Amino acid sequence: MSKNACAEELARGWVAARVELRRAAQVLHDDVGSLLAVAGLRLQLLTMDHPATQGRAAEIGEALDGVMQHLRKLSRELEPSPVRRTGLKNALLDLVESSIVSTGVDIGLRYTATATLAPAAADAMYLAIESAVTAAAGSPKSRRPKNAGRITIAVSGSRSVTARISHAGQTKSMSQDLAGASMLAAHAGLGFEVQVTKKGTIVSISHAIQRSSRG
Repeated sequence: MSKNACAEELARGWVAARVELRRAAQVLHDDVGSLLAVAGLRLQLLTMDHPATQGRAAEIGEALDGVMQHLRKLSRELEPSPVRRTGLKNALLDLVESSIVSTGVDIGLRYTATATLAPAAADAMYLAIESAVTAAAGSPKSRRPKNAGRITIAVSGSRSVTARISHAGQTKSMSQDLAGASMLAAHAGLGFEVQVTKKGTIVSISHAIQRSSRG
């Protein structure tokens, strides 16, 4: 198997595994969590009808609370994406803030998109933007391009969502750094393009909103 074919297989497997983990987290949160909540409510009703069981019911209630806490923790670990917790815009605002603190690079965000992405697509969009920002700003494993200057993130679209990450830096390594991100984005249903010009580098990430056909 060639290196490209192996990389494609790894990217496909990574995306599929992330989908399965997200599904497991949803089952734990929605289904199992709801069942435990119902059990707690019925326990409260039982103590109202039979006050003599209050002591024993309190012990069971504490045990249920402990299970719920572990369930929430496990659900968060299975679905670590900040997009699920705060939404794409707020997740990007947090990304910009943390990136400025960690790298000292001037990063700006302009978010005007009104289209709503499905959770999986929003998560993929966030990860792709994060990869582009990391490649532009630099990290312990990626040296920042010279004269990169300010990094600008612009997210727009009413029927589809497009993100553009631009800066003045120019380096061939940018394309290499983003090769893996491009592959993962493609398997997640995103368009991913890198343009290196005399004025700088622009990474464009796009996702078309899927509309159901009417019969």
